[in-house]
Amino acid sequence: MLRRHQNKLIFLFAVISLSQAQAKLSVADYQAFPPELNILNIKPSLVEWGIAGSFLLLDKIDNQLVSMGALNGLQTVGGFGRGPFSFSEPIWVGVDPHGISIIDRLENKVIQLDYRLNYMGEINLEPRLYPDLAAIDQWGKILIYSSQFHSIFLLENRLLNKIPLIDLNRFSKIGFCVKQININENGEIGLLDCDSNFHLFSRHGEYKNSFTSNIQSGKFLVPLRNSWFVFNEKGEGESIIKKIKLKIPDVSLPVVDVKSLNRSLAVLSKDHILILNAKLK
Repeated sequence: MLRRHQNKLIFLFAVISLSQAQAKLSVADYQAFPPELNILNIKPSLVEWGIAGSFLLLDKIDNQLVSMGALNGLQTVGGFGRGPFSFSEPIWVGVDPHGISIIDRLENKVIQLDYRLNYMGEINLEPRLYPDLAAIDQWGKILIYSSQFHSIFLLENRLLNKIPLIDLNRFSKIGFCVKQININENGEIGLLDCDSNFHLFSRHGEYKNSFTSNIQSGKFLVPLRNSWFVFNEKGEGESIIKKIKLKIPDVSLPVVDVKSLNRSLAVLSKDHILILNAKLK
């Protein structure tokens, strides 16, 4: 009986150890920045998954957008007085079914480009939101957070709904400092505030729950498979509910930005993009 009990304990410890070992990140690819970025003094602060294995890099300081990939090589647009048009204060870039969208905070507009970064048109935002954050779902709907209104608005089919999808002023537990918003594959909306609190809403804007993240100085809110993760610049990550821990390799520290796609992460560092595959228990 004692031996059977000991064997059961050994088996349980083995299962626990295996489960813990299953939560890990493995390197899938490493893409160093081409020398042209250094020559042009482009220092990306935001990364986004592009099409056909490409990446979009946004330099918010120099107001430049870069497309980097095997399909179209290296392409740039924006900057002060460079090219056919420029950005005043770009805060977000994303890929939609029709091309690439860039939100310009100062100009209160969404600039639309094709996949080769050619200008296609723009959408003026009325009321004037002066957007701070944005995210796009898999159906091409863009959520825009405005600190001026402390609300999240919906842009769909080139039309901005003037009534907020989520009026955050209604929730006393949500502070006025919002760090990031994101959308998971189910369309649920996640919000990370500056006090490390995570707030979850349905795709229709209905409040669901709030949790506190254990990650110190959490900065990046990342939906990954069925979980929400918070990462900091040190590469430390943990899921909000299940408390699954992940660690970004030291080679990519400090982390500049993190974006997810299915089971993969794109980690932006000062001179490269590291692509990681996540294996979660």
